[in-house]
Amino acid sequence: MGEEVAVSDPKSAHVREALASCELLICHDLFPSETARVADIVFPAAAFLEKDGTFVNFDRRFQRVRPAVAPPAGAWTDFDIISSVARAMGVELGCATPSEAMDECARLAPLFAGISHRRLDREGPLHWPCPDRNQSGQATLYLEGFATGDGRAHLAPVPYLAPGEAIDADYPYVLVTGRRLAHYNTGSMTRRTPDIDLSPRESVDLHPQDAVTMGVRTGDTVEVRSRRGAVRLTATVTDETAPGTAFCDFHFPHAPVNALTSARTDEDTGCPSTRSPRWRSARLLDSRVVIVQRPTGS
Repeated sequence: MGEEVAVSDPKSAHVREALASCELLICHDLFPSETARVADIVFPAAAFLEKDGTFVNFDRRFQRVRPAVAPPAGAWTDFDIISSVARAMGVELGCATPSEAMDECARLAPLFAGISHRRLDREGPLHWPCPDRNQSGQATLYLEGFATGDGRAHLAPVPYLAPGEAIDADYPYVLVTGRRLAHYNTGSMTRRTPDIDLSPRESVDLHPQDAVTMGVRTGDTVEVRSRRGAVRLTATVTDETAPGTAFCDFHFPHAPVNALTSARTDEDTGCPSTRSPRWRSARLLDSRVVIVQRPTGS
């Protein structure tokens, strides 16, 4: 639901193999995507401006969402899709509206007991925990103490965890994959807006010192390659990257840079490595630069 895993997740080839192994794959999203292309069923979802419900952010703040426009023909709200799937499987969820679903959450989860659509409409956003309809939500946690036995915060140093693969003579540089300001995540929404004029294509950013070493100039076509794949990109020489480090984004399906990265993750959080393939010095071949890479791990 709402995830372009074929593009955003690391080691994309492994992700695609996993998707292909599914007996049934259902994709639920706003727009056609690389993940949807390999799905057996696609549920076309409504956008946030087209549906009723709530958002909860990392600040623990419940906020009401109300439809400003109707969904386009054929698109359904998340609530209607999930309810219809349940009904097709012989189960009624018992909640006819998102408001009733929120009321059920309040009955079952003490942290949300004081929150309802009616209250949000009347008073505005509320933080959880909000255990009672007569109390305000708790905007700041742990005012008097922490959720520990003695009420005090316990801090401990984290042992150094080396990268999954160390730099060596063949692969002395680091490539970081991520996002740019003009686009959001895989770009499935922002590429359909005027933002595309601000950032129309993917590129690989190189520090001037490294660009001189490799004989690369802004506008050159380069091939970025790891042990998992290869991607051709346009080079941008900029001092916004550190020497020995290159950067490229993963907003464009035609340049699947996460096919280059490894699936190594942090041992505690499970987050994938943000420092991805390592690449070595390049050489010009028919006006193209070949950059060979390998990943660093977590």
